[in-house]
Amino acid sequence: MNVVYRALILSRAQAAVGAARAVKGISHSGLKGRLREIVIRDLLRPLLPSDVGLGTGQIITAINQYSQEQDVVLFDRSILPPILHEGTTGVFPIESVLFAIEVKSTLTAERLKSSIESANQLRSLEYFPGEFDDSGKPIQLTTKRLIPAILAFDSDLSETGKTELERFKEIWGGSTDEPPIQMLCVVGRGLSTWKPEEPTIWRTWESTYLLEEVVTFMAFIMNSYKALALSRKSPRLGHYLLRPHQKCAVTSVK
Repeated sequence: MNVVYRALILSRAQAAVGAARAVKGISHSGLKGRLREIVIRDLLRPLLPSDVGLGTGQIITAINQYSQEQDVVLFDRSILPPILHEGTTGVFPIESVLFAIEVKSTLTAERLKSSIESANQLRSLEYFPGEFDDSGKPIQLTTKRLIPAILAFDSDLSETGKTELERFKEIWGGSTDEPPIQMLCVVGRGLSTWKPEEPTIWRTWESTYLLEEVVTFMAFIMNSYKALALSRKSPRLGHYLLRPHQKCAVTSVK
């Protein structure tokens, strides 16, 4: 660990959390958008390379599937470009999406249930392959799917009662091997992460020192996004633009 580097990241996290808490009590329709902006601008954007972007909107597929609106989408524009409106709002081809982050001012059971439903819908979206043989036929490879996450600035749970991970497991029900939410971070409470390589194990970092959970959340994203992007290979934009079996005229050149 580099002490100076970590201190600079911690100061950025403190500023973001402080701003989020400052607007928490304001009853305004723009609050959710403000929280998104805080996460995008103050936490993640300075740590990402230019090809990796952050936005908000819907995730789409080449076969006309659409996600619910996502608070924060972390995507790699070098895989497939998004269509953006007003800077960071737009639609994002699923093959380029690496993380989908739900941002909550205060996490409640109702909001957690809604996030689980949204994440379950993300799992139903289909990815197109990113590698092809010499004849142009797709090669079926294992694609690492996007990681659904929650970042909440507070919780309605008692600090001496059940944990957020326990509540999540109760609501989720453990009906599949792969949980719909794979990163669960609540400021001041802790961070829990799931890894497909070890599907029976959740790792939890409690908030034992100032904003440990937020710094670890940021580090996990930075450590993971490249492997996710590389697994997507090179999907073709034509899948989004051309009609299936579209015919074209062929002319020989003498």
